[in-house]
Amino acid sequence: MMKMGRDIALMMLGGACVLAYQKYNKPVMKEMNKVTNKVVHKANKKLEDMM
Repeated sequence: MMKMGRDIALMMLGGACVLAYQKYNKPVMKEMNKVTNKVVHKANKKLEDMM
């Protein structure tokens, strides 16, 4: 009985993770892309200033 409850809980957790991934994947990836672009732009600007 205990094992079945744990298995059901793990399946529910997996389902929740899938739903969260589907909902938040694009916004998170867009935000990460923005942050990455800012960092690269700042690094390029520093390198240009050094030259």
